[in-house]
Amino acid sequence: MSGHILEVEALTVTYRGRNGPVEAVADLEFRLKSGSTLGIIGESGAGKTSIGLALAGLLDRKYADVSGSARFRGRELLDLPEKEMAGVRGSGIGMLFQDPVASLDPTMRVADQVAESISLRGIARGEEARLRAFKELADVGIDEPTLVAAPYAHQLSGGQCQRVQIAAALAGSPDLLIADEPTSSLDMTRQKQVIELLMARLRREDMAMIFISHDLLLVAGIAEQLLVMREGRAVESGPCVRVLSQPADSYTAELIEAGIVGSREGNADGSA
Repeated sequence: MSGHILEVEALTVTYRGRNGPVEAVADLEFRLKSGSTLGIIGESGAGKTSIGLALAGLLDRKYADVSGSARFRGRELLDLPEKEMAGVRGSGIGMLFQDPVASLDPTMRVADQVAESISLRGIARGEEARLRAFKELADVGIDEPTLVAAPYAHQLSGGQCQRVQIAAALAGSPDLLIADEPTSSLDMTRQKQVIELLMARLRREDMAMIFISHDLLLVAGIAEQLLVMREGRAVESGPCVRVLSQPADSYTAELIEAGIVGSREGNADGSA
């Protein structure tokens, strides 16, 4: 055994555009150990989201070609039929999306959505699944009185919806969580709360995480390993402390400087 929960080799994602193929991710390689966190950073268009969607099997193969290898617990993901991949998602791999409101069904009570996630993963069904859902939601700070007063996603704040999404994603105790810009729509206070909540759950359940973001300073406080993307290619990777203190690539150095400057300007008047 390699000791890695995820091994990615030569991962390439190509979209079929009107003007020809567009390569969003090219020949990507990385490995992730159980219980560890990998941060993936880069500007818009760097291919970050495509990586997460490819690993979770959420790219529409009508419009995207995915090649290479992604072995999760030794099992190749890229060749799995959708029915089998659906079984891996949730119980094996959880996903957090950038827009928590859009990821929730507006016609369904949020507690029922978490209960449905529990039922689909075979953990519990019926009333037991519902009771577990309320416990999961309470663990992320959404109590039952709140759910009675505001049972639907549109009645909750963005931060509350993100907490619901975390509860649904972690209800099946996945071994790997892929978080794609999960706090970008939140203010600084709610962002801090969600990150603290997320990290506490990861430590408690010894989950691995891929945290995708354009915010270098945010990732620096979370990740042990760092992968820097530029126009679909990895320009640098390694331990987060080393990459930030001794960047080997000029582009990484530019991102570090921009992150520091952006943080100072953004916090000068207390705004996010």
